[in-house]
Amino acid sequence: MHSRLLWICSTLTPYNSFLFRALHSESQFDLNVVISKKYDPRHPWDTDLGSGFIVRSMRKFLWIDWKLVGEVIKRNTDMVVIAGWNTPTVILVSGLSAILGLPFALWTDTPDLNADRKLLKSILRTRWLWWIFQHARVVMGTGDPAIKALQTMGCPTHKIVKFPFFVDLGHYDKQSGYRNDVKIKRFVSVGRVENAVKAHDIAIQAFARMQNNNDFIGEWEYIVVGSGPDVDNLRELVTALGLSDHVIVTGWMEPNEVRTILGQAHVFVHPSLRDAYPAAVLEAMAVGLPVIGSNASGSVIDRVIHQENGMIHTAGDVSELADHLEWSMINFEKIIDMGRAARVTAE
Repeated sequence: MHSRLLWICSTLTPYNSFLFRALHSESQFDLNVVISKKYDPRHPWDTDLGSGFIVRSMRKFLWIDWKLVGEVIKRNTDMVVIAGWNTPTVILVSGLSAILGLPFALWTDTPDLNADRKLLKSILRTRWLWWIFQHARVVMGTGDPAIKALQTMGCPTHKIVKFPFFVDLGHYDKQSGYRNDVKIKRFVSVGRVENAVKAHDIAIQAFARMQNNNDFIGEWEYIVVGSGPDVDNLRELVTALGLSDHVIVTGWMEPNEVRTILGQAHVFVHPSLRDAYPAAVLEAMAVGLPVIGSNASGSVIDRVIHQENGMIHTAGDVSELADHLEWSMINFEKIIDMGRAARVTAE
């Protein structure tokens, strides 16, 4: 017998699309996906992410997809999975499911416990989520940081399940061309170019410090892949620090282009100041890149073991990040081993 599974999420990404295709291919699931928005200007993918499974966009009237609400109330599904909890339709669906005793599950990356919210909103949100947690069949968090946050928020421990983001390992070839005599050491970051979040400016300052501290560091290149509000600011910073021969800010790239860049790199850098569970880290490890990442990135904390498959620095600490970058330049043979370990972690 098929289990009728209704999955509600914000939008399609390369990561949840892989999950949905995998679930759709399983004979025991009858999967239908409903997305809040078909196009996300922050991630303007042209790649078709909706093939291989059944998906539709919400059709809203007065901020609510009433057809979706009706499907849930009429018990046309055996389980509703809700990814996120911050839209009117999702709030209504989860609330009605709780009241009517209908089966539903929640899936979230790391909730931001320190977000700046007005007092009344914070109180109402906290109490509402506590109530929803009590009625959900299961609450899935993407990794250990999410699990700890959910526990802090009052979610019953027995309901919490670790359910991370996924990447299709078949799309990522293992790094096999590492050699100690590589002429140019290539570092790469992938993500939205928004310095207040992703902190690519911190990374560029760290590279400048590394270069200034050691004139004989060797040849290197840093590629920042992504678009966002700070692209021009980042390029101006590169010029101001005299790194135009070393740093490239590419702008937006499609998933297949990103995989090509990752395949040509040697080290992945993820310096975020706050990042719930960046899937870009998982992509890099799937290729076999060691990750130099911050302790404010959920997937870095969850997957990176310091000095084994990468290095972890304190978010925003230019000096510490510069030290890690310099170490990787000087100890490249160990970076090779870290890359192999990163791939093992991904597998």
